[in-house]
Amino acid sequence: MLPVVTAPIVGVATSTTGLIGEASQGAVEQAVLVTSLSEYEQVFGGPQPGQALFLGASQFFANGGRRAWVVRLGARSAAGIGRGLAALDVVDDLGLLVLPGLLGGPTLAAAAAYARSRGTFFVGDPGGTRPATVRAVRAIRARDRGHVAVYFPRVRAPDPLQPGSTTLCGPSAGIAGLLARTDIDRGVHAFAAGTGAHFQGAVGLAASVNYKAAATLRGQGVNTIRQIPNHEIVVWGARTVAGGREQGEAWKYVPVRRTALYIEESIEHGIQWVDFEPNDEPMWSTLRETVAAFLGELFQQGMFAGTTPAEAFFVRCGSDTTTQNDIDSGTVVIEIGFAPLRPAEFVDFSIRHKR
Repeated sequence: MLPVVTAPIVGVATSTTGLIGEASQGAVEQAVLVTSLSEYEQVFGGPQPGQALFLGASQFFANGGRRAWVVRLGARSAAGIGRGLAALDVVDDLGLLVLPGLLGGPTLAAAAAYARSRGTFFVGDPGGTRPATVRAVRAIRARDRGHVAVYFPRVRAPDPLQPGSTTLCGPSAGIAGLLARTDIDRGVHAFAAGTGAHFQGAVGLAASVNYKAAATLRGQGVNTIRQIPNHEIVVWGARTVAGGREQGEAWKYVPVRRTALYIEESIEHGIQWVDFEPNDEPMWSTLRETVAAFLGELFQQGMFAGTTPAEAFFVRCGSDTTTQNDIDSGTVVIEIGFAPLRPAEFVDFSIRHKR
């Protein structure tokens, strides 16, 4: 028997972002890659009244975003938004998703469901008030909530249509830019929150949020943006919508959920060779070694808690994870756990790779 030929698993990109909204020109319901605001303007035009996408792109790049796949909506209806989301199916490395200015429970729920189906992460815009934001968040299905974060309140930004004036806009695209910058500078496992998480491109907030209000919102799975004395406007929270009052929720924190997505996508991309090997112990052994080597590299980079690999992660793949029914259906199952916050306190998930 010839030896199994493998290659090291390489980490996938996490900061590529999908931006969906209304624009004045450009192809409709097609994903177009842009890498700067000037490039966005060349393709989709400048600011127009009532179109939040331009401001979203501006804040995305101002906060450190580098790659955005932009989809111009043909219609703002539920069906139109669904087609806009589907246009991103061609993007292989979609790490983040935002719909600037597209509000309401049904929109959040649709985008959250798409994010879960794609193995990506959605940052949603808040409503104009705290109650409206909480109502919209409650519309997201429980199984999708670990793939979503929402930040309150809206931010006040310079109005590109009226120099010297300001306008209110949702923070989602700016947050996505901040997450992208954090991924590049510190890693997907790092928290993009606190006094170092400066929100660029904003001059104020639509509402002030004190500690009591922030705690209430946090219990509903909503993060806050705050203006703290001696600091600029900062992001003050890193919880997913699942991270409210749900005790024991594995995907409570944005970087933990996104780290798991990064690991899963990287492994899926890196184990395509198994499609050509018998689904038996020699292949399972090689899979364990290959995945453990990848996780070991992440451990060395400081992505996991613990002082030893055993405290930081585990990999299981064998007859205890892959049943005879799995083998018959051409599936191999890998169980993975990693310790994001404290040694040996693992969050775990399974990868079911269909051969």
